[in-house]
Amino acid sequence: MSINKKIKQSYLPINRWKAWLFCLLSATLILACTGDLDNDGYALVSPSFGITIIPQNTQVAKGTANAVAYAATGGVTPYTYSLDATDIGTITAAGVFTSLAIAGTATVRAVDSTGVSGTTTVTVSPTQLVIAPGSAVITAAGNQEFTATIISGSGAVVCSVSRDDPSGTTTMPTAVANAAVCTVSAAAIPTSGTETFTILITDTNNGDHGSAKLTLGTP
Repeated sequence: MSINKKIKQSYLPINRWKAWLFCLLSATLILACTGDLDNDGYALVSPSFGITIIPQNTQVAKGTANAVAYAATGGVTPYTYSLDATDIGTITAAGVFTSLAIAGTATVRAVDSTGVSGTTTVTVSPTQLVIAPGSAVITAAGNQEFTATIISGSGAVVCSVSRDDPSGTTTMPTAVANAAVCTVSAAAIPTSGTETFTILITDTNNGDHGSAKLTLGTP
């Protein structure tokens, strides 16, 4: 066998491997081009792996136009924005949030062109109500009234009582709301010393709230 023939035979497997590789790459290119054409002539976009909305966990005052402008990153543009609680505010498709007259928290969602989404929260802060009296002392079992100045004009509140010292043992006072007045009833007084409680009054219409202090016993 001649030397030239031996050289040709030794290179034949390599040439076949290159030929197969060329065919594979050509087929991949054809499929990619076909995919682009199936995408209305636009290049195929890469997938999204996580969307972040900036700023995160914002707090705004009630009734503020264009309070926050959100911007999403990490996805494929364009983004669209939505809000899951439209009673506290509105958001445009471009991500501009406007707060309304009701306090609360909502989830802001941004969705990119591939359907991947990211979220954050926005809180519309309540207005602090004026409570009269701001503090009171009861030295014997009985009642104490607290009156809230209601801004919304709803004329209705809810009341709650919480113990300032979790280790306290005095019977928890009860609270009943009537219009804008919260009546707190104390069935027992500490046998010695005092114990304090926080009275929270909340406007049922818009979430505004205020608090007062009630002390049981003789200071």
